[in-house]
Amino acid sequence: METNGISGRSFGRVGRHTALIGTRLRRLRGALGLTQEELARRSRVSAKFVSAIENGHSSPSLEVFTRVVELGLAMPLGEFFASEDDEDRETAALRALVARQPAAVRRRALRVLRALFDE
Repeated sequence: METNGISGRSFGRVGRHTALIGTRLRRLRGALGLTQEELARRSRVSAKFVSAIENGHSSPSLEVFTRVVELGLAMPLGEFFASEDDEDRETAALRALVARQPAAVRRRALRVLRALFDE
């Protein structure tokens, strides 16, 4: 058995992965400037459940986890598991900002960005 290094609580391989997913979720949520309540509302789960996931006390089903990532964080599931450098955080923050806008605003923003990057 391993310990989580914080509380000294021991866990097996599944528990370790649950803790890592919770830590990643908390970091991405913070990078996007979302509260647990906002993430919960977007994901259609309770804030208490988001807290339990982030603290490694709950392991959501794949269906619920996909909803939290894709609806709540507004990112593809695969991106959730991408590396964590500053560029990823900035991309995640930009994606979240754009995702909160109405479709017409998103289309305008895309045109502006394409013109800015000469695409």
